[in-house]
Amino acid sequence: MSERPLHLGEPADEAGWRALVEQGLKGGAWARLVGKTADGIALEPLYRETDIATAADEAGIPGGAPFVRGARDGAWTIRQAFEHHDPAETNRQILADLAGGVGGIELVVDPDGVRGVAIRDARDLDLALADVILEAAPVSLDAGEHGAWLAGLLRDKLKGVAAKGTNFGLDPLGAFMRSGKECAQEHALAIDFTVRHASELPSAHFVRVDARIVHEAGGTEAQEIASALVGGIHYLRALDGKGLGTGGSAKALSFAVAVGPDVLIETAKLRALRLCWARVLEASGVPPEARAAHIHAFISRRMMTRYDAWTNILRVTTAAFAAAVGGADDITTYPLTDVLGLPTPFGRRVARNTQHVLMEECRLGHVADPAGGAWFVEKLTQELAAKAWEIMQGIEAEGGIVASLHAGSLQKRVADARAARQKLIATRRETITGVSDFPLVGAATPDFIARPPVVAVGGLEPIRWAEPFETLRERAEKHAPRTFFANLGALAEFGPRAQFARNFFGVGGIASVGEEDAYASMEALVDAFRSTGLRIAVIASTDTYYAEHAENCAQRLKAAGADWIVLAGKPGDAEARYRAAGVDQFIFAGADVLKELETLHLALGIAP
Repeated sequence: MSERPLHLGEPADEAGWRALVEQGLKGGAWARLVGKTADGIALEPLYRETDIATAADEAGIPGGAPFVRGARDGAWTIRQAFEHHDPAETNRQILADLAGGVGGIELVVDPDGVRGVAIRDARDLDLALADVILEAAPVSLDAGEHGAWLAGLLRDKLKGVAAKGTNFGLDPLGAFMRSGKECAQEHALAIDFTVRHASELPSAHFVRVDARIVHEAGGTEAQEIASALVGGIHYLRALDGKGLGTGGSAKALSFAVAVGPDVLIETAKLRALRLCWARVLEASGVPPEARAAHIHAFISRRMMTRYDAWTNILRVTTAAFAAAVGGADDITTYPLTDVLGLPTPFGRRVARNTQHVLMEECRLGHVADPAGGAWFVEKLTQELAAKAWEIMQGIEAEGGIVASLHAGSLQKRVADARAARQKLIATRRETITGVSDFPLVGAATPDFIARPPVVAVGGLEPIRWAEPFETLRERAEKHAPRTFFANLGALAEFGPRAQFARNFFGVGGIASVGEEDAYASMEALVDAFRSTGLRIAVIASTDTYYAEHAENCAQRLKAAGADWIVLAGKPGDAEARYRAAGVDQFIFAGADVLKELETLHLALGIAP
């Protein structure tokens, strides 16, 4: 058989290639391959050099304005978070992590000991930081509405110490976003503290714009970037108004962002934030070399799960990879048991070693902007920046971030985005491994240390995508429910839908009985059901078998004592007939899994 020769210099025929792709899709359109980000930005299956005709020029060079390609000199700082309520135990954890190679400390403080370390005075801070060399392991603070007085304690402790890498973490705006309550006094204290000490500690950051709040409440990538921009603009105005100047104000600022598991989207997000912030500072008259955004990336907590918590190691690793490739200056990785409680020494070791592996074994700490020049990343960087800039302008037109929060406008934007994403997750168009897909019912839970429960206080409250599924599963665990599989035909016929149904039920904590069993006759199937003593049955097979046997099977199962019968698959035009025969529920791909499982729970007697 002769073949057309391949000429290496021959230009590619994209139209012909696309036609072959559509042929492979069995008549499906090219649009089937086009995805979308949470902001509605198209994710094409193919990018060409022409897609970034201007993007490469705007990105600049690594370490140079506008710092799209990063601003750090060398590797990032491994800056781990410490939240144990006891200052003495916090100190033990800090020293252990520093001995394990951590380079910076993120001290989460709550004087009540609920959301962080119970530091109430200078003695508590001294205890938490005992034997810590602050020049080698700089501290950043996260104290919310307690930021100003805690910053004063740290400032006193830093006297005579080089403050490079120190971040006082002042963020009264973030406290407002979290609680829904504005505190003008805390805001004034934070601005005054920054103005008084910025010149004497030029290597420190004072104010941190916390964009994590929007992310953890369910916001999109562009909304997170936009919240960072409007927050930064707010602080620039406040500091400049007190005489610090735009250059000094910009130098005092840093950003906290959350990074999720979608590597290339998150990489583009960090690059887009730097691009947008450079444009803000350009408009403010700041010289090009001073327009870099200092970014502290925290692993997203909304992606973490309680069930199959071991999978969180993969989530954290992927997100940390994205933060490193995206050029974050500091990275905080949370332990695999973060949702369950405080970590054991093992959990802390895995969290910090994740960064060591990425930095040294994967060599990410030795490469500037690894994704730079990738057509998809460059294009998405530009598109995310444009979308975020549009949202930022909308918030500014409303009077700025504070006015938007008072009006509830920002909260509504985030709530709409959250609801849209939750719908995708409920229907499993987006899946959560180990929770909404491939659940391991009865799997062992890693060891952890209990932490005090946190009570919602209003504002933009953090959520987790897995939580609605976990609530259902936790409910079911108290009852240990099981369902019988009434399989029709041979394994080849019923296998695919039986596997789908088993996975579906496992999401709700419902175990399966006989999901791989085939029966020689309808009588044998009914006898097997009767012998289990169960009251719930699922019919699984092909549409062809359903047409011939589903009604008879449902009728006989009902007669044998089944209280509730589920059919795996879309019933189509036969739904009325199947229901008349005794089928109570249908499960299929694309159904609202949460809604269907709640219905099944009620049938099993599992009340909300």
